[in-house]
Amino acid sequence: MPRRAAGTIAVLCSALLLTSACTGDPVARPGATVTLGFLAPLSGPAATVGADTRRGAELAVKIVNDDAAAIPLPLGPGEGLPRADHARIRLLSADTAASGTTGAGQLERLVRGRGAVAVAGGYESAVTRSAGARAEELRIPFVNGGSSAASLTERGLDWFFRTGPSDLGYGRVVFSLLKERQSEGTAVRRIAVVHTDDQYGEDGSGMIKRLASQVDGDVVADVEVSARSTDLSGAVAEVRGSAPDVVLTLLYTPQALALSEEARAVSYEPPALMAFGGGYADPAFVRTEGGDAEGICSRFAWSADLATHNPAARAVADLYRRTYRSPMNDDAARAFTAVMTLAQAVDEAASPSPADIRSALVNLDVPGRDTIMPWDGVKFDDNHQNTGARGVVEQIQKGRYRLVYPFDVARARLRWPMP
Repeated sequence: MPRRAAGTIAVLCSALLLTSACTGDPVARPGATVTLGFLAPLSGPAATVGADTRRGAELAVKIVNDDAAAIPLPLGPGEGLPRADHARIRLLSADTAASGTTGAGQLERLVRGRGAVAVAGGYESAVTRSAGARAEELRIPFVNGGSSAASLTERGLDWFFRTGPSDLGYGRVVFSLLKERQSEGTAVRRIAVVHTDDQYGEDGSGMIKRLASQVDGDVVADVEVSARSTDLSGAVAEVRGSAPDVVLTLLYTPQALALSEEARAVSYEPPALMAFGGGYADPAFVRTEGGDAEGICSRFAWSADLATHNPAARAVADLYRRTYRSPMNDDAARAFTAVMTLAQAVDEAASPSPADIRSALVNLDVPGRDTIMPWDGVKFDDNHQNTGARGVVEQIQKGRYRLVYPFDVARARLRWPMP
């Protein structure tokens, strides 16, 4: 046996707690596991989103560990990871509490204290940035699906990977829609931006300014609000005074709700409001706002409308609904995809070694049909950004988000101006 192959099998046997009869084809000891960590804001203002992401992550692990023959995904049929002697995944979740310091500390605790060989998750971009830096120090793969700040994959990190679109990717689909509206005679040149004062908001604001030229646009108001504040009276006044054609937002749930409340208080309705996810993607926002949310648009990576036409997405969404008694949403789907991607890398590596898992991630090439997302697939570029990720735009119509763009796959007609 070549020395390298023998060494690989030896590592696999030791790390997965295989039986001592490890010659030739090793046999897994019943209960052998690979431990993965998962980061989410399970407390604080984004706790509802954190709960959704944890459910998505747990569902991915359930499909891998159980014999989910009805789920047409690569790791659905059969129990465990087939290339790693059917080892099972153990998922350990940790609460970031929307804090970068806490997120970094939790990642280290998962790795050094609880044996995680890789980590997935993350929501707020600032938290993901801190946790990603700690993963780099520990040389641990970190697969993120829910943070969109473009700078996260522009730092030259070796151990950080993002499966979902960046804000630049989302921005392209949003501005493509605005350009389509402009070609039909709709005014979209005067743009107001309302964003949080953290990584998510600041990166997003910069991206919008870069892309505004696509519609000969002018950012007439760039309003920064605290990610901890719920007083947006000044923000609404500044936006209203700028008379925008469209308002673009990068806000978390408390700020999104506060913006709507203040706009109602002063009877201000912009011609259109388009969100870059955040709080507007939180089902709690739609439930709380009710009819007042009608017409708001948001960018997404997942679409329930498109899921009905993808066998894998339909099966997973059905299982999610049966398991958690609620519909799958964008945050859950992105977390599901990040964890499933990490599981596929562990399986490809046939090893729990962080270095081997990282190498597998670098070389991973998952076709779109083997995901639940409306993407070309999962394949990472030199910056470890998934080149197959795509964004879509949905609009709240009759109390739920409906797919309205791209037009060739839309399931509802875009309503503009907002009703």
